[in-house]
Amino acid sequence: LFAGDLFGALQPAKVFSDNMVLQQGVSVPVWGSADIGANVVVEFAGQRAETKADNAGRWKLEFEPLSASAEGRPLSIRSGNESLLYKNVVVGEVWFSGGQSNMGYSAGSMAKRLAKGKALVAAADYPGIRFRKVNEKNMPMPQEDLKGGSWFVCTPNSVKAFSAVGFIFARRLQEKLKVPIGIIDCSWGGTPIEPYIPAGAFTGHPTLERLAKLSETRDFEAIKAMRGGTFVRSDAWLAGAIYNARIAPVVPYAIRGAIWYQAESNCGTGEDPRDYAHKMRALIQGWRGAWGRPDLPFYYVQLPQWRSYAWTYAREEQRRAMDVPNTGMAVTIDLDFNNDIHPPNKIDVGERLARWPLAKVYRYSTP
Repeated sequence: LFAGDLFGALQPAKVFSDNMVLQQGVSVPVWGSADIGANVVVEFAGQRAETKADNAGRWKLEFEPLSASAEGRPLSIRSGNESLLYKNVVVGEVWFSGGQSNMGYSAGSMAKRLAKGKALVAAADYPGIRFRKVNEKNMPMPQEDLKGGSWFVCTPNSVKAFSAVGFIFARRLQEKLKVPIGIIDCSWGGTPIEPYIPAGAFTGHPTLERLAKLSETRDFEAIKAMRGGTFVRSDAWLAGAIYNARIAPVVPYAIRGAIWYQAESNCGTGEDPRDYAHKMRALIQGWRGAWGRPDLPFYYVQLPQWRSYAWTYAREEQRRAMDVPNTGMAVTIDLDFNNDIHPPNKIDVGERLARWPLAKVYRYSTP
């Protein structure tokens, strides 16, 4: 990773590592911490950016827009006697993904249950596709940095641990765009939508505002009453808790857009899926606000067929959320998932999800 002291004062944000993908065509922020007032120099692809750490020791600078390149190049950061070097950095398209277990469902699991998935994983030698999984636990307040983790290059072995939907999505994009593709995934199995929404995005809807307030005060009894008396499993399911731990530390990493696959846990006992559209709008608004991108492309998967009547309401709510501009929904109700809540066929899901940015962002005719 670097030539320098891992525990020195110079600490870039941990979303940066060897093998990362930087977003092409936009300003690329790089940030971190150093000694107060220290000069920080960052160099990459012939560009040199320089700044000073503020009175809290924080620093941030930006590269001018970069051109796509599959050539793995070094990115260096220097401050005083300290220097860090990230290796094999490429430039292309970066997408942020989130959701629960069906987004987190691994390519390895798909390979075990689906013959076509096994073949795709066995052939997954894609040096231009890179993944970054964010695994931090819930936090009551937005965190400044991740605790660890790193980017990895897609190989038949490494891809087994990554999101199958993310892999298929990235594979399809690279096939069409011919540039490196990076996926940063914050999914967490079994989670509802509320903890992914930043606290400020709950305003404007009475039920959501009340939920956010109760989460702030940790009024578990009142929250249980709102959920029909069901047990609130842990702080991880409170409003904003996953956003604070897994998303806030990644912002403002330059991304092209976001993809989302979730709603199952908002259809369980004590939940009312009939307000899911409000929560989807809050999620999209919150992420767009965090990145300062009011038009950030946001594409998501509609729930497939399953035996719960609540999923019918949730699907309609997901459809209604398409009234938010620059969004799109991948329909899956026609796919034969055999009432499997974790269907192994993530190929059709990832392919359908990829059609949205290919058509709307990259202006390709699909399929």
